[in-house]
Amino acid sequence: MFEMFFGRDEIKERISEIEPLDSTVYEYLLERTELNKLQRIKKTARQTVRRHLARGALREFSRRKTLKEIINNINQASGKKKILYISVIPTFNLVRQSIYLRKTGEFETILLTETPWLANFMEKYFDAVYVYDSRFALAYILKEVKPFLIHVQGTMCSSDYYGVLASLLSKSKIVFEFFDVTSLSLSKEDAIGVYGKVDAELSFFSERFIFDRCDGIIIGYSQQACQKLKSCYCSTVPVLEFHSYICDEFVSDSDKKYSDADGNIHLVYGGNVARSNSSKKLFGDVQFRGLIEKITQQGICFDIYHSPHLSRIRAKQFLSDYIQLSETIPLFNFKSGLPPDEATKEFARYDFGAMIYLFGDGTFLDVHNRTRLPGKVFTYLEAGLPILISEELQYPAKLIRDYEVGIVISQKDLDNLPKIIECYDYEKLKANVKKARRELFMGKHIGRLIEFYNQIAEVSRQGLARIDKIPVQSV
Repeated sequence: MFEMFFGRDEIKERISEIEPLDSTVYEYLLERTELNKLQRIKKTARQTVRRHLARGALREFSRRKTLKEIINNINQASGKKKILYISVIPTFNLVRQSIYLRKTGEFETILLTETPWLANFMEKYFDAVYVYDSRFALAYILKEVKPFLIHVQGTMCSSDYYGVLASLLSKSKIVFEFFDVTSLSLSKEDAIGVYGKVDAELSFFSERFIFDRCDGIIIGYSQQACQKLKSCYCSTVPVLEFHSYICDEFVSDSDKKYSDADGNIHLVYGGNVARSNSSKKLFGDVQFRGLIEKITQQGICFDIYHSPHLSRIRAKQFLSDYIQLSETIPLFNFKSGLPPDEATKEFARYDFGAMIYLFGDGTFLDVHNRTRLPGKVFTYLEAGLPILISEELQYPAKLIRDYEVGIVISQKDLDNLPKIIECYDYEKLKANVKKARRELFMGKHIGRLIEFYNQIAEVSRQGLARIDKIPVQSV
């Protein structure tokens, strides 16, 4: 652990580049980087407990790497281009990318994460997975490693500033992937009200900085949203529209449906769920009580699987109202989240994947709803499911229409789902899902990501004026 005592001054010096730009954000970054010795010792102790709970004490003890070993493993030549992924809570689109990058034989993928709950799953699909002890340890790693490219995934009002740290601390090229783009999702006033001033200020500053200083940006929104952001920031940083896409490893079809046993329509939702007492203004669409009642009152069975990134302990703490609801509504079940290799097998037994919501006052900004393409679209298709989707989700709804793989639902039709579903040829929808898989297959799209990486690698960090020649790319 001697590394904990070295590098602090150099890290602080590099971060000090932010001070003349925004002195307040500079102080926030110093605090978030855990330069304080006592702060990072507490964080390390917490991380140790979390890792042992998530992975088992014996497994964790036998496989744990020191900071020096992690750095040496990343820097050791392997004959392949090393992509270092960094994410506090890595989403499954990174897994899908890693699978198909590795299949080329050209790339080696390494994941650095703060979250241990899915580390065992991630280890199946990355060459190496390391759960870091503290953000200071992460900063130190960034300063010391020299992979082919660093791919940072941020989380809105939580970790977008990792893109700032990576750009300041690393000599490698930095590609930043937005999970949700803060400015497209909510106003700064709302962000402060929900996430607090520090996280909101950091997130909005980081977004501007990333569009100015990172070497490349990946966004799971429409090309129109990409262009809007580049124009807003007068950015010449190349932007790639890239999505989760479908992986053969997770494709699952089932001839056995829950509906075969009871004759009811069975819907499944897998993803983010907000507790009932969270901000309705921002999270009203994923507060599902009203939708659960509306659907089940029509005799439709509705099951919700919360995000697998949430541990079962925390799910019981924060989502107990859904657990109680499942005990009182016979047609509703609330279940633990599953990683993709398990989720698609279970989802395949339902009739439709649900992306229907009660929209109104209390959701993300309209531009987010119109232009974001959530990863669950591809999870449902991997499970062989046609999709019920709200028309407010314009970009994914267009995909559903174009490929004829589901039903686009208006708010006024939410009370009439059985009759609407009866109007469609279900077997044809399922057949179209199989056709769509071939077009939306990750193997068909991974070449665009590889080309993007290689273009970024060829551009000098000092030659930023030339990157405007790399165009925005889309599906």
